[in-house]
Amino acid sequence: MGVWMGRLPVTRFKESWVWDDTEEKLYRRLLKGCKTVLHLFSGRSSLGTVRVDEKNFPEVTHRVRIKPVEGFRLNFGDASFDAVVADPPWINRYLTWLSKEAFRIARRKVLIITGCFWLEPHKKYAQAWRLKHLYVVKRVSPVVKLVFLYERSHPLL
Repeated sequence: MGVWMGRLPVTRFKESWVWDDTEEKLYRRLLKGCKTVLHLFSGRSSLGTVRVDEKNFPEVTHRVRIKPVEGFRLNFGDASFDAVVADPPWINRYLTWLSKEAFRIARRKVLIITGCFWLEPHKKYAQAWRLKHLYVVKRVSPVVKLVFLYERSHPLL
């Protein structure tokens, strides 16, 4: 840990798909009394009785690739969970879909966490690069920032 002008740095780096302990506690508190919670885009969080993500993290209970297109529905009935939590990684692509599906599935509460925007390589370069790390940087400005580290996955031709 470096020191800047005699002070500890305010920047904290944390790999993505996991929340800060204080965030997780807040979301749990907001969902108090909900016995069944569907957590969409759950990542490495253990919040929720059913955790849906396309990644194969150990905490995920249902591995599903969510397609944010008109008509795509998850295999859950209407009002089948007390609450739905969603922390979508690609804000612009998922908000419209979530505005329908989360509220269809929830019986009591909907908690949607949004932040900055997702960054991907242009399609021309996408096959040559892979996302190695994604960090959430907090407490450095009024805005939560996402820091992406891409590594080349194929050698230069």
